[in-house]
Amino acid sequence: MALEAIPQALWFFLPAFVANPMAVVFGGGTPIDFGRTLRDGQRLFGDGKTWRGLVGGTLSGAFLGLLLTEPFNLFAPNSTWSFGSVGVAFGASAVLAFGALLGDLAGAFLKRRMHKPRGAKAPALDQYDFVVGAILLSLTIAWWSVPRFFSGDAVLGLLAIIVITPALHRAVNIVGYRVGRKNEPW
Repeated sequence: MALEAIPQALWFFLPAFVANPMAVVFGGGTPIDFGRTLRDGQRLFGDGKTWRGLVGGTLSGAFLGLLLTEPFNLFAPNSTWSFGSVGVAFGASAVLAFGALLGDLAGAFLKRRMHKPRGAKAPALDQYDFVVGAILLSLTIAWWSVPRFFSGDAVLGLLAIIVITPALHRAVNIVGYRVGRKNEPW
């Protein structure tokens, strides 16, 4: 059903959407790159990408998937809105969240290669790095992700994710800026 495909895709993508803001909440501590630089003199990722953020963002997405799916598993076991069993829900959600954070790391890596300082704008890259990472890593569990994002009417949902992401990204960053967790509102 085409009308259901868009909200369902957004529903199933929530663990990826929540990963980056939760990485900011849990972040701090040891940088993932341990302060290493490449020959260009730039950091690999920078101080904003930390192990605590990576783990916190991934686990937040994984637990969100559990929270979203358990009511359906309990009260409507055959619902198309369920992520799957507890193990599948946790695993698929963790893959989406971890993929989003890997995409964000790839974006930070590219920004450092462009000699952009931490927090500098990189239009399109800032908005879509995590989407690409989540979608690509989700293909490792194709039996779960293909029916939810890549086949039939689900493709409409994937297109909706692509369309809504810039506005959602901007709104979340403004909130992060206003509560003092981000230095820039973009």
